[in-house]
Amino acid sequence: MAGAYLLAFQWLLACVGCVAAGIATWLLLNGAARLWPALRTRRAVWLAAQCVVATTAVLAFLPHSAQISLTPQIDLGPAVAAASQEADAADAVAAPRANEIAAARAVTRANAAPAAAPQATGHANSGSRALPLLAALWLLLYAAGLARAVTRQLRAHRLWRDLLASSRRLTPIELQGHSAFTASQLREIARHKLTVLRTDAAVSPMLIGIRRPHLLLPAHLDALSTTQQQMIIAHELHHWRVRDPLCLGIAASLQTLFWFNPALRWMARQMEWALELSCDQHVLAGRPQHQRKQYAASLLQQWTTRTPTGVAAFNGATIAARIRQMQKDGLPALSTAAAWLTAAALSAILAIGALLQPALAFSVPAPAAPTIAATPAATTVAETWRAPLDKVRVTSFFGVTRSILPTPHKGIDFAATKGTPVHATASGTVISAGPLAENDGRYGNAVIIDHGAQRSLYAHLNSVSVQPGQHVQAGQLIGAVGQSGFATGPHLHLEVRRSGQLVDPATMLTNLDAYATPRALKVRRQQLPSKG
Repeated sequence: MAGAYLLAFQWLLACVGCVAAGIATWLLLNGAARLWPALRTRRAVWLAAQCVVATTAVLAFLPHSAQISLTPQIDLGPAVAAASQEADAADAVAAPRANEIAAARAVTRANAAPAAAPQATGHANSGSRALPLLAALWLLLYAAGLARAVTRQLRAHRLWRDLLASSRRLTPIELQGHSAFTASQLREIARHKLTVLRTDAAVSPMLIGIRRPHLLLPAHLDALSTTQQQMIIAHELHHWRVRDPLCLGIAASLQTLFWFNPALRWMARQMEWALELSCDQHVLAGRPQHQRKQYAASLLQQWTTRTPTGVAAFNGATIAARIRQMQKDGLPALSTAAAWLTAAALSAILAIGALLQPALAFSVPAPAAPTIAATPAATTVAETWRAPLDKVRVTSFFGVTRSILPTPHKGIDFAATKGTPVHATASGTVISAGPLAENDGRYGNAVIIDHGAQRSLYAHLNSVSVQPGQHVQAGQLIGAVGQSGFATGPHLHLEVRRSGQLVDPATMLTNLDAYATPRALKVRRQQLPSKG
């Protein structure tokens, strides 16, 4: 259940990022088109822009840490804990995200005790409880909007299917006798097995389908001159040749999936405009002025006779603009510098979108940081130890046997997101920092500190911040949480050794149970009843 809430919240962030990227991209391209009008006539620019906007929605689901984010980390601990009381977390090494959910439940339970700042904690918890509610509401709204958009697409698909069913396929003999096709076009149609259909419906000539489109020709084309018919068919065949139906299909899919983003609809319309202009200029290239006029007249006639099922490119304003463009010899040229600058700007929007995605965490601040004090089992310790992490979430205790390894656990695991700072538990001298060959390299990047009577080992680090021989103080930064070595997810493995023998780190800590996950406590209680 908690995983579902996480996905819902990630989708909420993805949608917000998608809308922001869409508006930024639309404003950027509109501004750039004022400098370089040729941008409006390039379908690749507008198709790439739609793909960039859609890609920003994926960024929320990519693994990243707060170290590469410009926004503060969002803490979902109390919210997810309240929403997933029946959920059970997995071990931190096998499933770190599930462990963080379970840890949040345990920390929320611990927060019921007297805290140092109960009023501030209450405000934070009440604010975070609204996050899953907001995510759930948006998920319901999105589902309703998606259903509506899919229904609209299915209705349009049904219209096209019925139109194809009522049409008649032209045989090769009929195509040969059709004056609107040139010999080269007939050879191309035969070679690629393009299906040509004839319909009595008052529609515009069009291609129906994406993977293997059909060319649909209305009967009212017979009223046009042979030259006009040839130019119109040349227009549609160019659409087919350059795979414009695929571009339109991609745009339609993105508009359906991201129905809430108006920028995608704006860019799709601009792309359709660019597609039509490109085909118009291909047909009219090298033709005399009187044929240009005939072509424009045929467009006007199609627009006046079409039904609502006609292609989106045919509307009054678009037809008028296309006719004005036909009076020119060709499309405006786009310089190489303008193309590269546009590509760089779109890439920058994607990069900024990645940097603005906040890292998510289930951790919550403990009411009071657990102190690590000397106990009867460690009377030789001359100073108070401290926790290796600022936010403690114990997910596996010392001595328990886990499914991934047959041997008892040599230390204590603390779940944390990648990049979380790791601090020295006590003052001492660093004797090892970096990849550790011990235990067949299972520790990955590790730091070992000699405290005199004991040594502490911090394993699976993402990075280390100290060097061998360096003296460190209690609480000093020594590295960052990672998942190096034998670990399937980011967490910190802490070991304590005395005279070469393993020591339970819990003997050096107080009140760790208050910061342990229910699963960790349950496993220890079952396997080690004396410590449960």
